[in-house]
Amino acid sequence: MNTNLMVALPLEDDLLTPLYAWGKRFDWSHVTDVHFIHVVKKNITPLEFGLMEMPDENTFKEMAPTLTKFMKDEAHKIIPRDFHGKAHFHLASDFNPAEEITRQIKSLKNNLIVVSTRGKHGFEGLFTSSFTDHMVKFAPCDVFVVRPEPR
Repeated sequence: MNTNLMVALPLEDDLLTPLYAWGKRFDWSHVTDVHFIHVVKKNITPLEFGLMEMPDENTFKEMAPTLTKFMKDEAHKIIPRDFHGKAHFHLASDFNPAEEITRQIKSLKNNLIVVSTRGKHGFEGLFTSSFTDHMVKFAPCDVFVVRPEPR
């Protein structure tokens, strides 16, 4: 079976490191396409004179080349050198990154998404809304969760 794989790329080192280890262990022989995606979270800030959206469209356009280069550099640390499929890169901005990635999964018809988690449990994880939890609950494909290495 050919796999159309998506990897949600975080910016934080503590979430990237487990993805590097996963990529070394994963069997890439059945992967035809791998889509690396990063969605920049938009925020609305109320100011005296109105609302301000950050990053705005111009700021996002300025950030895009740097983020795209970052994604490509990180992808080379995840996929093996002998990977014979195609790598694609998707960069977007949205108020809800998890929902945007879910839309991308549907449009690209991915069979599997790989996400990294911090592995917060108990009281520490009680008050945080987790991107990984959203993917597990709402992704229209299988979800593979990469956990940090035990300390």
